[in-house]
Amino acid sequence: MNAEYTSYISPTPAPRKEDVQGYNGGDFMSRASTAISHLSLAFPWVLSGCELAAILALVLPLAPSDAILSALFPRAADPVSAARQLSVHPIFLLGMSLLCCGAILRKTCYRTLGRHFTFKLTILKEHELVTWGPYAIVRHPSYTSIMVATVGVFVMGLSPGSWLAESRIIDTFPGRAVVGAYMVWYMFMTFGFLRRMRIEDAVLREEFGAQWDEWARKVPYLLVPYVW
Repeated sequence: MNAEYTSYISPTPAPRKEDVQGYNGGDFMSRASTAISHLSLAFPWVLSGCELAAILALVLPLAPSDAILSALFPRAADPVSAARQLSVHPIFLLGMSLLCCGAILRKTCYRTLGRHFTFKLTILKEHELVTWGPYAIVRHPSYTSIMVATVGVFVMGLSPGSWLAESRIIDTFPGRAVVGAYMVWYMFMTFGFLRRMRIEDAVLREEFGAQWDEWARKVPYLLVPYVW
């Protein structure tokens, strides 16, 4: 859960008006950043909570355990047997690896930018163009990291042995609707980030001029080295 939190929640508070000297978050992604963060975090935390509840209901001999398992595995003839199918599949490990890699890169971006990392696109007083660390490889590594982490969350949630798979909720209309909504949300978020990158480049170019041009010449790739 810590990896998801690191990937989706800003490490710095929204900048105060007195700390701003230029562009101050007029784009949609800046205005909706808080909602985007918490909605993105809700899906993996709900899935993790259901799996944790199922495991605890299996191992703890409490009175409501049977009711919990029945609620979590409503399509199973034997909810206890279904819960025992929860397991760590290699596909789950692949998803976890993607999530952890994304979270580590995201954390590195936080540390590299320091106070300049804000979900609201802002030019702060004494703003500095950061061109070192991961920003010496691609211009927008923080967006790379969150996209990789989100794919990892998806892979983990849909892997064999996960609660979503073993409960067969995915076979129901509500289950498909929720997963489908999350896929639409991920595509929306991806397109939003792609547009935000262009706006961010324009804002930084206007603020730093020749310094930004030189950085863009040395670091032409937006998200993936030698690819894009």
